[in-house]
Amino acid sequence: MNPRRVLIDAMVVRPQPTGVGRVALDLLRAMSADPRGLDFRVVTSHPEMFPFLAGRPEWGIVAVPPRNGMARNAVFLQTSLPRLLSREGAGMVHSLNMVAPLAARCPVLLTVHDIAFHLHPGTVEQPRRSYYRLMVPLSVRKAALVGCVSAATRDELTRYSPAAAGKSLVLPNAVPGWTEGREPGGPRPSDAPFLFVGTLEPRKNLERILAAYERFLAVESGKGRIDELPDLVVVGGRGWRDSGLRRRIEALKGTGKLRLQGYCGPDILWSHYLSAQALLFPSLHEGFGLPILEAMTAGLPVLTSDRGAMREVAGDAALTVDPENVAAIAEGMSRLHSDSALRAELAGRGLGRRELWTWQQTARRTLEAYHRILG
Repeated sequence: MNPRRVLIDAMVVRPQPTGVGRVALDLLRAMSADPRGLDFRVVTSHPEMFPFLAGRPEWGIVAVPPRNGMARNAVFLQTSLPRLLSREGAGMVHSLNMVAPLAARCPVLLTVHDIAFHLHPGTVEQPRRSYYRLMVPLSVRKAALVGCVSAATRDELTRYSPAAAGKSLVLPNAVPGWTEGREPGGPRPSDAPFLFVGTLEPRKNLERILAAYERFLAVESGKGRIDELPDLVVVGGRGWRDSGLRRRIEALKGTGKLRLQGYCGPDILWSHYLSAQALLFPSLHEGFGLPILEAMTAGLPVLTSDRGAMREVAGDAALTVDPENVAAIAEGMSRLHSDSALRAELAGRGLGRRELWTWQQTARRTLEAYHRILG
C-alpha cells in the first residue's frame, strides 16, 4: 500500500457533464494545481474529460470500460473497484457520488450531494430512490469522513443518518469553472425573458413555476400588452415523470410566450444568462444550487427558494419565496419585472456573493481531509 496514494472514483464524469459531473471536474482541476505531497489515481471511463491532468506527475488516470445504467455502475462500485483499490495500492478512496465501495480495505472519504431521496421521495425516480435509501446510510457508516456540499446538506444528513455525526464536514461546491473569464452583463430591460435552468424533473418544481408564470401573465396583461411582457425560456434536458409537465409546456408554447431549449453547452447557456431578466430557481430541494452562482456571475438577479441550501448559497443576494406557493412565485416574478432598482440591487449583491464560493478554497479543505484520513 502507498500511504500517500488517493484513488478518486470519478465515474460520474461523462461527456456533456451536468451537476455532479461538473462539480467533480472543477474539484479535480483545482486540486491538481497543488497536490500537497500526495499521489493520485483517477478512475474514469472518459479520460478525455481530464486534459488538465496531462503532464502532472502526481496524477494518473485509470481507464475502465463504460458502465451504462445504475445496476452496472453499482456492481462495478461494489466488486471491481475494491479489487482496483488493492491493485493500485491506494491508501484511501474518495467516492464522489453518494455511495462508497463497502468492501474497500482502505479508508473512504464519501461526498454526499443531497438527501432528496429521503426528504422529497416523490422527486427521485425508482429504483434510484430505493438504491440510495439502502446504500447511503451504509456508505456513511463505512466512511472515515463524509464531505457535504453545503452546511444545509450536512445538517439534513446528520438528522437522517446519525452515523454522520462527528465525522461530517462541509466541502462546499463553488462557482462553476466554465464561467471563469466570462464578463457579466449590465442592466436588463423589463421585457427581457425570465430564465429557468435545470433538468425537467419534479424536484426542480417546474410545474409550479409554469403555473406561476401563467398567473403572472394573467395579472400583468391587464396592465398592458401581453407581447410586451417577458417570455419564459426553459433550458434543460428531459428528466423523468414529465408527461404532465410537457403538456403544460405545449399549452404555453401555443401562446408564443415560452421557449423550450434542450441541453446547452457553456457558450449558449451563458448567452441565455446574459440576455435574461432574472433566473427562476425555486426548487423543492437542492444540495447546493449551482445555477444560482452561475446567474450571479453573469450579473443576473435570482429568484429562489427560502429554504435549505438555496437560502444558504444565495444569502441576501436573491429574492426568496416559498417554492410550494404558486402565488408567492408569481408575486416574485411581478416584483422583479416591475422594479428595475430591485433587479440592479440583487445583481450587484450577487456579484459580491459569488466571491464566497471558490474551488481553490474547497480544494484546500478536501486535501486537508485527505491528510486527516491518511494521517
